[in-house]
Amino acid sequence: DSNVLKNDLINILDNCKDMGFNAVFFQVRPCGDALYKSSIFPWSKYLTGTQGLAPNDGFDPLQFAVEEAHARGMQLHAWINPYRITNTSADNPYLAKQNPAVLNPNLVIQDSNGKMYYNPGDQASIDLIVDGAAEIVQNYDVDGLHMDDYFYPYPIKGKDFPDDASFARYGGGFSNKADWRRSNVNILIQKIHETVRGLKPWVKFGVSPFGI
Repeated sequence: DSNVLKNDLINILDNCKDMGFNAVFFQVRPCGDALYKSSIFPWSKYLTGTQGLAPNDGFDPLQFAVEEAHARGMQLHAWINPYRITNTSADNPYLAKQNPAVLNPNLVIQDSNGKMYYNPGDQASIDLIVDGAAEIVQNYDVDGLHMDDYFYPYPIKGKDFPDDASFARYGGGFSNKADWRRSNVNILIQKIHETVRGLKPWVKFGVSPFGI
């Protein structure tokens, strides 16, 4: 129910103001989805329980969060996880039909546990993520756009992230896969930075430090 979501956000923002915060970071893309009206990514299942199903009453969480944060004298930064499509393999069958991962399965890599990611080494994945960032900055009065502490998925029980085929296809010029991986992330960060600055130079862009 949208009223429950609104009340939850109001309580969070009131608490943040009471504690003296001057900025709030709001996760708007947990898993290749959106907590805002997007023409690229489907509505998040974390809102309604079903990916692609919009909240009722036309509720837009990001718009509401921006307005309510600003009304309390706080900045609102949108936080995205760039590559992750599913948080567990159990979610794989329940992607919305309009999900870019469903429409473009060639962009998807699954780790050894079956979790799905956009292929960081494919330029089309980078373009998709940059377009999604641009959509947020263009359509919402956010004060910042923040990228999750991105790193390639870790090896799982000794099994490395399976991007050998991608490295063979796109890794020309790199003899070392680790250098190529770092370059892919550098390119994404550079492109988002340039895109944000080109649209609204006053909007901050950052990448979270790794929290462990």
